[in-house]
Amino acid sequence: MSLEYIYQRTSLTKHIYLTWTLALKSLKIRYKNSILGFVWSIITPLLYLAIFTFIFSQAFFQIENYPLFALTGLIFWNFFASSTVTIVNSVIDARGVLKSIKVPTIILPISEIISSSINLLLSFIPFALLMYLFDASVGWHTLMIVPLFFLFALFALGVGIFICAMNIYFRDVGLLWTTLMPAIFYFTPIAYSAQLIPEKFVWIIKFNPIFHFISAFREVLYYNTVPDFMLMMTVIGLSAGFLGLGLWVFFYLEKGFISNY
Repeated sequence: MSLEYIYQRTSLTKHIYLTWTLALKSLKIRYKNSILGFVWSIITPLLYLAIFTFIFSQAFFQIENYPLFALTGLIFWNFFASSTVTIVNSVIDARGVLKSIKVPTIILPISEIISSSINLLLSFIPFALLMYLFDASVGWHTLMIVPLFFLFALFALGVGIFICAMNIYFRDVGLLWTTLMPAIFYFTPIAYSAQLIPEKFVWIIKFNPIFHFISAFREVLYYNTVPDFMLMMTVIGLSAGFLGLGLWVFFYLEKGFISNY
């Protein structure tokens, strides 16, 4: 289905079709010329998990069922990292489309977040296997993962479009974000538990918004409970705040996008 055909449809349906088409296209490009293709979505978290277990399981031996603990944080971190990095370059990479067809620019980063969400679903295959192996509890509380992920996706979208807008004007911003990814990863309690951090330094970790989302995911998938009221209010506030800021900056700077491609 061509982009021209999609654009000729009614305003609402053309935007929905275009967003979905771009999301699938992004997913295909991600594994283009790869022999294993989408299987990498399953293999990648397992490879990281093997490395983490080999390096950190002895250091953090007091963490029960460490592979399940680590993977709970890892798959959502991978979603955040991959989605924000692709969103940052989404507008620049599609400048040819934007110059030939008049469509809302915001569709591009939204399609990337959808693409990364589909990729995340595949990553849950090894996670489900680990839950079975460790006899993890699955109950009604597990359904909380749906609204939590929706909030996390909105948060990632907000961060991504903020950096995306800045990157169009200053290309160094995108490069800096990619460079900072490893530092942000180790600053986030993914391979280790926040409980192992000395009390006097815990407040520093709490300034990391990703920490609160990972904590909420672990409450549901690892500790088999529902996040408390304060944690839920925190992730809701972070999602709304970062998405609102990202949208405001994106739309404010959008008028100068074409001249800076």
